[in-house]
Parts: sequence; C-alpha cells; structure tokens
Amino acid sequence: MITKEMTLADVVKEHPNTIGFLNGLHLDYCCGGHEAIKIALKEKGMDVDEFLEEINKVAARPTAQKDVHEDIESFKNLKVNEMLDDLEATHHVTDRRLMSETEELLNKILIVHYPHHGEMLTKLHHLYSDLKAELEEHFAKEERLVFPLMRQHPHPEQDVLDYVKSLEDEHTGAGDIIKKIYQLTNNFTPPADACPTFQRTYQVMEALFDDVFIHIFKENSIAFPEYAEQE
Repeated sequence: MITKEMTLADVVKEHPNTIGFLNGLHLDYCCGGHEAIKIALKEKGMDVDEFLEEINKVAARPTAQKDVHEDIESFKNLKVNEMLDDLEATHHVTDRRLMSETEELLNKILIVHYPHHGEMLTKLHHLYSDLKAELEEHFAKEERLVFPLMRQHPHPEQDVLDYVKSLEDEHTGAGDIIKKIYQLTNNFTPPADACPTFQRTYQVMEALFDDVFIHIFKENSIAFPEYAEQE
C-alpha cells in the first residue's frame, strides 16, 4: 500500500511498474524523489488522495511490459561492483547513443525550422548542449574516477563518499536542465507544422530523458545507498 508518507523514490523501488505513470505526470522520482509524497504533490498543486488512489491501482495492476520492472528488480539483487559494471554497460552506452542521435536531429531542425521556431529552438539547443556536456563529463568522472575508487574501497572512506555525494549533486543539476526542457517544449508537444524529423527529435530526446531518469534512480536510490551501508 502506497501512502502519503512514502517518497516517490520508495514507490519506484518497491513498484517499478509505476515509472510510466509518474513520467506521465512529470513527477521527479530520481533527483528530487526523496521528499514525502504529501510534500511533493503539494508543491505541484496536486490532490494527494486522488493521486494515491490512482497510483495504488497502477501498482497493483498486472502489466505485460515488465522490462523496466524486471530490470530494476534484478539490479537490486546485484552486489555493488556488479551494479557499477551494469550501469556502465547499459545506461552509459544507451545514453551516449541517444545523446548523439538527439544532437544530430536537433541541429537539423534548428536549421530547417529556424524561420518559424528559431527562438524556441535556439533556447532548446543551448539547454541541450549544456545537458550533453554535463552528462558526458559526469560519465567520464564515474568511469575513470569514482567507480574505480568504489571498487578499490569496498568499505568506503569519507573521501570516496564525498565523491559519491558530488555525483548526486551533478544528478540534480542535470535533472534541473531536463525540467527546463520539458517546460520549453510543452512536455515534448510538437508544433502544428512539425515535420517527421521534428517529431523524431522529440521522441528520441524523450527516450533519452526516460533512460537518464531510470539511470539516476538506480544510482541515487539503490547503488549509492547500498555502497554507503558497507562503511
């Protein structure tokens, strides 16, 4: 039973099949998912009782699409080093591929649709460029510095925990940019004159953000707390 005292991160950890429902409401369960539901929904101006009724229905509903659920369930059962290996082999690879595809598509529509949507697309281009740079630097920091330190120090020392905390802070920064992009694009609603490439740009970017949110959730709510408990 999901209650208003639980956090959204707790909900996703126990009921991964609610991710699609939360994404549809644009509720942050990764970077900002550690406040009680009653607080998070109040800030959004949403009715808590209605939300709880709906999300409990979703949590109890059987789903044919179990890939995300099974992925998170299996991830929770890994040892810390295996979690780090899995993050690098899956999300780092997927996110880099989607970032590259998004960048190429965005550059195309910036040129083609500049006469009618130049102001919005210019802002989107700047925001996405900032996000892509942050994520690329973040992945490098994880792969070449922090994850190796975590593997070398299975019982973490304070300096390693400080590095881990810096990753969580960077997650928040990336999440803030993503929220600005959702707002700018009206939750990825293409304009009436959008061509197929414009529509595809939004689809790929949204797929990237969905994966980034799950990626961050796995780190912030599963891998990093599990590592800290080994202290």
